[in-house]
Amino acid sequence: MRTNRSVERAISVLMYLCQDGRPMGLTEISQGADLDKATTLRILNTLANADMVRQEPDTKHYVPGAGIYNFWPSEIRKICRPHLQTLLENTQETICLVVPRGKQRVCIEVLEPDRELRIVAPIGRSVPIQLGATGRVFMATKSESRVRELLNDEDQNWETEKNAIDNDEYIRQLERVRLSGYAYSIGEVEIDTSAVSVPIYDGLGNTAAAIAVRGPVTRLTEDSTKSIAVTAKTAAKAISNELISTLK
Repeated sequence: MRTNRSVERAISVLMYLCQDGRPMGLTEISQGADLDKATTLRILNTLANADMVRQEPDTKHYVPGAGIYNFWPSEIRKICRPHLQTLLENTQETICLVVPRGKQRVCIEVLEPDRELRIVAPIGRSVPIQLGATGRVFMATKSESRVRELLNDEDQNWETEKNAIDNDEYIRQLERVRLSGYAYSIGEVEIDTSAVSVPIYDGLGNTAAAIAVRGPVTRLTEDSTKSIAVTAKTAAKAISNELISTLK
């Protein structure tokens, strides 16, 4: 049976990098995967575009990226579900578990409250990664150049009356997300809905997933955001700790 040499090489690079999760330089990866540097760099750039690997800005070393979690969504749902259930009980709003997938983000789990007026969020729906509160959570860990690249990508358009935000203002908002640990948005993905989102980390600096608390604007107001964010961050921290333990 004939095999695809390019795919085999990419798998070799990814497996070597993921074997213990520590940052690795180009030379070490190329030697470990038994490839020349030029080929290894080309593969790493391709994997980085899919968020399978990430290059640390200071050391220029590579680590596994958040995209690796696309291969085990059932496992991350299993870890998250009891914490999401507690968050649902505490907020009585729709709870979404979202993962990055290249230039998109995808909802892989939804828990809805038992109340007549609620947000219905379909599992499997993908939207441009930068939009809304969850988008800011994912974008907050990216370099400014990558953020601007995604904001200017014509394929990333998703027009509502609320999401036409100046790029410089968007960058300033990301800094506030880093400082506060959460993001809040109104009507950027769906009109008349609000969302509070917090990151789930994997111990390597990746935002492996995000929790979004979604509700109608009449209930999920800016005044209620802080208390909801505190509750959501507690759940996200517990999930992050379990996820880190799983990867050890």
